[in-house]
Amino acid sequence: MRDVHQELTDGIVKALEQGVAPWQKPWDAGTSFMPYNPTTDNAYKGGNVIWLMTVANQKGYTDPRWMTYKQAQEKGWQVRKGEHGTAIAYWKRTETVKEKDPETGEERKVERNLDRPRPFYATVFNAQQIEGVPALQTKQLTWDPDDRAEAILSASGAKIIHGGNVACYRRGPDDIKLPPRASFRDAPAYYDTALHELGHWTGHPSRLNRQFGDRFGDANYAREELRAEMASLFISAEVGIQHDTSNQAAYVGSWIKALKEDKHELFRAARDAGEIADYVLALERAKTAQAEAEAPELTSEPHDEEVATQLEPPDPVQYYEPEPQVDWGYDR
Repeated sequence: MRDVHQELTDGIVKALEQGVAPWQKPWDAGTSFMPYNPTTDNAYKGGNVIWLMTVANQKGYTDPRWMTYKQAQEKGWQVRKGEHGTAIAYWKRTETVKEKDPETGEERKVERNLDRPRPFYATVFNAQQIEGVPALQTKQLTWDPDDRAEAILSASGAKIIHGGNVACYRRGPDDIKLPPRASFRDAPAYYDTALHELGHWTGHPSRLNRQFGDRFGDANYAREELRAEMASLFISAEVGIQHDTSNQAAYVGSWIKALKEDKHELFRAARDAGEIADYVLALERAKTAQAEAEAPELTSEPHDEEVATQLEPPDPVQYYEPEPQVDWGYDR
C-alpha cells in the first residue's frame, strides 16, 4: 500500500539534505503567496502547505494555485498531457453515510464522526501544469505589512526586551529578547525574527503549553524550533512580509533526524504551527474588535483637535531596558 506520509516526509528530508529550505518561497511585499485551491478558494493546511511549497521550489512554479484533475475538468480546464501530479495527504475524521429517516422512511445522507481518523490521499496539479486557467490575479493586501506586524506584536502583550546580539524567547522570565531594531538589515527582517520568537512565546504553560527541550540539539528543542519556524512562515505570509530562512542552518541537522525517525512529525509540526498562527492572529483580532467597540461615536464633525482628544492611540508594544544576560532559552 502506498505510504504518502512517508513519501512527503522523504521529499522534505531530501530537500533539507541538499541545503534547500523547503518552505522558502519569496513573495512580493504587499502580496500573499500560500498554496490554495482556486476552485474552492480554500487554502491548503498543515503539512500540505510545506510540501506544496517544496514542490513549487523544486519545479520552479510561481503560481500558488493547486487543484485535482477532476476539479480542473469541472472548470473547463485541461491538465497537459504528460504532466505528473503531486500527492497530498489528509486525515479524514468524518464520513458521509446513507440512512433511512425513521419518520418518513426516505433515505438521507448523514455525516458521522469516525472512531479513528483515516488517511485520505489526493493528487493535485499546479496551475502552470493546466491549460485554460485564467491568469493569476495577485491578491493585494489592504494593509501595510510592517504596520500589521507591529500590531500583532502589540496585541500579543508579550514582553519584548531590546539589547545584545541574540534573539530568543526565555521561558523562565517569559520574555522575548531581540537585538536593537537598527541591527536588522530592514524592517521585514526584524518583524520576521520577532514573529519567530513570538511563536516560542505561545508555548508557555499559560498559553498553548508545549513541551520545550532542555538544551540545543535535543529532540524536543528541535521539534519546538521546527514549529516556531513554520508558524513564523504562516504568519509572515498572512501579513505579507518576506520570510527569512537565513537563520535555519543550525537546526537543519536536528530537523532531518526528527523527520527520519517519525514520518508523521512533519504533519504534527505543521498542525501545531497552524495553531500557533491562529492563536497569535486571534489576539490581534480581539484587540482590534475591542478598540472598535470602545471608540466613541462622533455625532457631528468635530474639529481636528476635538478628534485628537476623543480617540486614544493604540497601545504600543511594551519595550524594556536590557537586563544582564542570562539563560537565553530558544535562539534564532
